[in-house]
Amino acid sequence: MAESAELGELVRGFRHTAGLTLEDLAERSGVSVRTVSDLERGRSRNPHARTVTAIAGALRLSEDARGLLLAAARTGRPRPAPAPFCELPPDIPDFTGRSAELAAVIAALADGGGRPAPLVICGAGGLGKTALAVHSAHNTCDRFPDGRLFADLRGNDSEPLDPYVVQFRLLRALGVDADEIHTHRTDRGELLRRILADRKALLLLDNAADEAQVRGLLPGPGGSAALITSRRALTGLDHVRRVTLGPLSDAEADDMLRAVIDSDAGIDRSPALIRSVTQLCGNYPLALRITGNRLLSRPGWTLATLVDRLTDQESRLDRLSAGDLQIRAAFSVSYGQLDPTTRLVFRRLALVPGPDTGAALASVLTGLPAPEVDQRLDDLIELGLLVSAADQRAGFHDLIRLFAREQLVADDGAEAVEQARQRLVSWLLATARGAAGRFRPGAQPGDVLPEPRMEFPDQAGAQRWLEVESENWLGALRLAAAAGDDSAVVSTAEALHDFSGRWLGWRHWPEVFALSVAAAHRLGDRHRAETHSRYLARAEAAGPGDRT
Repeated sequence: MAESAELGELVRGFRHTAGLTLEDLAERSGVSVRTVSDLERGRSRNPHARTVTAIAGALRLSEDARGLLLAAARTGRPRPAPAPFCELPPDIPDFTGRSAELAAVIAALADGGGRPAPLVICGAGGLGKTALAVHSAHNTCDRFPDGRLFADLRGNDSEPLDPYVVQFRLLRALGVDADEIHTHRTDRGELLRRILADRKALLLLDNAADEAQVRGLLPGPGGSAALITSRRALTGLDHVRRVTLGPLSDAEADDMLRAVIDSDAGIDRSPALIRSVTQLCGNYPLALRITGNRLLSRPGWTLATLVDRLTDQESRLDRLSAGDLQIRAAFSVSYGQLDPTTRLVFRRLALVPGPDTGAALASVLTGLPAPEVDQRLDDLIELGLLVSAADQRAGFHDLIRLFAREQLVADDGAEAVEQARQRLVSWLLATARGAAGRFRPGAQPGDVLPEPRMEFPDQAGAQRWLEVESENWLGALRLAAAAGDDSAVVSTAEALHDFSGRWLGWRHWPEVFALSVAAAHRLGDRHRAETHSRYLARAEAAGPGDRT
């Protein structure tokens, strides 16, 4: 401690000579009073060079005096290496893809402003949040010469790590002796921020459970920064930058699978087979790695073998496992964190035939009030189990939809599932007829619609609903046809006929009227069969147009 005491005596002597108080020197230098005081008393054993340089400038020392002060700082105790439990994990040798996200993270971390905003990488399990964060940290060594520290907060465990414990580990990794670490929670957090203020260090806080777990770990003003990964968006944190992950793009997913299986030169890597496998994996990084590892561990298997094994939706999640890597486990952790009502909403959404839904349809499926369902949808989006879509709607990624279907069958029972499906079909078709009725000549507002009631006071509102919900009411029409509810199919298609002339570009009109023609024949209604055959011919004659 002799060297740090010598440095402290020099600082105190120069300060007294300059006629400055501790507060004066702190104000001039921009260094906190606590830091200056610790330095003078020899308690700061490894001050950052920037801190000593700022103090020297504030004291307006001569060149010789300045050199003496800096030399005393350099001969102080060297900074200890980070403790093993805070070491950054090794980089991923075959890291592939995420070029845009990687650039965004590195650019945010390279921002050397006075208070770098915490950066949150969020998304569902299996999307590669930790891999991206670790790879980004390895690419920012020049920006953080005082260390890049890693802490797994275990936010997905039943008992996430106490931030008070994490503070201790980080302080030890930053070189603070155990006997100097405060026992009071507030004081420990202040000590961590004070130490980080004089350093250029990166904290990689992995698997955060919620905002409360990370608030006491975030650096304050200074050169240090925090990179956080979480399944939640952590929207309660202020002044945060976010990078939200979804599945990889098609090109990046294909490249990742090629990288994983690169060690086996005998595998047929035809683009068509690669694309088939990655599509069945939903472009999920974890699923791609699992699939590639299984291929490498099974001599004689080919990409065609994987396609055959993954095609069956009922067994796909079972197939996506390799050792302790399981895509289902990644989703189960998030599902297990939901309260019973939110779990119900999650499961029932698996019955939605289209890619996304709004609160009204979710309310039909669950029997919950629409405002409550809307909040549950937000919670599921926050946790990454749903993705936000346009018009305040939400939808599944492909693999999570399969997981939701599994939970639906396991938890709800066949009778409850069938009742919910019937309510969905009935509501969608009745609402479609009500909306389409606004386009009949002389139509008036106030048509009776099923609950939860949808109001269509004008054609604009009706058209918007019919277009936004098109994939869903079409799916309901298919289900009704498959169930033999021919009257509902014919009456719905008949109601939609006038509206179809206003939306000629929609590619599914031929299917709508083909279903109604077949239903009319099964009913033995020759007149309607002929009428709907004319509807079908007009739809087919309209051509593909802008069929979206």
